[in-house]
Amino acid sequence: MDSSQDRSGPEANADDIGDVRRKTPDRRRAARRKVLKVGRAFWPNADSSECVVHNLSEEGAQLQLRGFVPNVFDLLIEGDRWRRPCSVVWRKANRVGVRFQEERRLAPQREGRKNQLDEYRLFAEECRKMAERTLSSDRELLLAMAAAWLVVIRQLRRKDPPRHA
Repeated sequence: MDSSQDRSGPEANADDIGDVRRKTPDRRRAARRKVLKVGRAFWPNADSSECVVHNLSEEGAQLQLRGFVPNVFDLLIEGDRWRRPCSVVWRKANRVGVRFQEERRLAPQREGRKNQLDEYRLFAEECRKMAERTLSSDRELLLAMAAAWLVVIRQLRRKDPPRHA
């Protein structure tokens, strides 16, 4: 038997795996849906960029973005209440494939007002933390955002006085 036909050894296993991968280009664990939605990617440095969502599954998405895309960021899809932390799995030209890390709500409505206020308080705290780590030119904006979240909390508290048992 000719050595090119010999399928024993470590190379054979790698070749077989490569053949299987080429024959099954879609290796996602969750089924994807083709969509065409607008989204916004929020970078770790507090900047953001609009994007187009081309397909979506429970575990990830394919996005079209302009410019540099960091390895991790948050994604908010138009019409959705979820802000999803993402990590980039693949890149090709101006498209990236991302895997969702965990789901996090922006403003939960079906949970109680207290939970909503707690979430807004976390947003204010996150703005303050980012202000400590950023350039002075952005610091004022982040501190203003933190103050704005606290104003929203105070206004919501006035609208919804505490109930007595």
